[in-house]
Amino acid sequence: MAQRNQPVPQRRSRPRHHLRKGWRAAGVAISLLALLATTGPAAASPATPAARPGGCGPALRALTLAVDQQRVLNLLGDLTVIRNDADLKRLATPNTKADVTYDILPHFFVSMGGVGFTVVQENQEIRPGKPTLLFYRPSPKAKDVLDPFGIDYPYVLAGWGYGGHYTPGVRPSFPRDPGLACLTDSDWFIHERSVHPADNWQNVTVPPAEAWHGQAEAAIPPTPADCARCTGMPHGRLWDLHLWISPNRVVPQVSIFNPGKPIPGFDAVAGVGFFYPDSGPPAAPAAPADHSSMAGMAGMSGMAGMTGNKISSVPGLG
Repeated sequence: MAQRNQPVPQRRSRPRHHLRKGWRAAGVAISLLALLATTGPAAASPATPAARPGGCGPALRALTLAVDQQRVLNLLGDLTVIRNDADLKRLATPNTKADVTYDILPHFFVSMGGVGFTVVQENQEIRPGKPTLLFYRPSPKAKDVLDPFGIDYPYVLAGWGYGGHYTPGVRPSFPRDPGLACLTDSDWFIHERSVHPADNWQNVTVPPAEAWHGQAEAAIPPTPADCARCTGMPHGRLWDLHLWISPNRVVPQVSIFNPGKPIPGFDAVAGVGFFYPDSGPPAAPAAPADHSSMAGMAGMSGMAGMTGNKISSVPGLG
């Protein structure tokens, strides 16, 4: 008896957009692996601008920034979210393997608008992959993000930053670093000479006299003789660089304030507290050591009135 032809089952195909997303993710991963395999923190390689006459293009810049983000996330591990007192104390515990300690609260628990709750590293030198600053978004249920002693768990990492001594016209530069090699002069901005006053731990700028905005080095922190509210945490001018975790969580975004969902907090006053320097006469070159450390905040934890800003000394921390 002849058998009837049976219909051949049709294989269901996945929507093509899933395939495209998968290939894009795979391409990013392969590119990152290639970059990591050919670069090291202490040596130039074909993947760094130091060895490329043309410098960085958009693709290489994206890849290097992705490297910096990944090593920061690896450094922090599960402390990208601070859920309770125990997590906060772990963050403040010296990481001897990485040689980092995040124990300084420049604004106590006050959140800065567009930046968040900030924690500063004890070691004030700029060390790529070991940020000077960590920025956390307070809980969306926080009742008062301006309360210096009100803790708003959970804090979620929004970004990180590098800060260093301000030398007019001379930005920090890391041409041989696999994560920060592609930074440009326009990425760096000035954190104005200021004090975080003890009455509210926000920010009061104390700019120097100068012919154009950014002309003066202004490395000496302000004192009570400079302003009525200059008691608290003072610091001189600083170069600053902020990087923010992007929605794709692969390539961070570089900007003064977070470019995503607004972070609540006090107004840092763009153009005053944080600003890009005006163009001026060429500055004399400075020794690299002068702009590779946070000289304006050196000895931060030992400055008068600042010992109480350490996580380890916050009263009542469980």
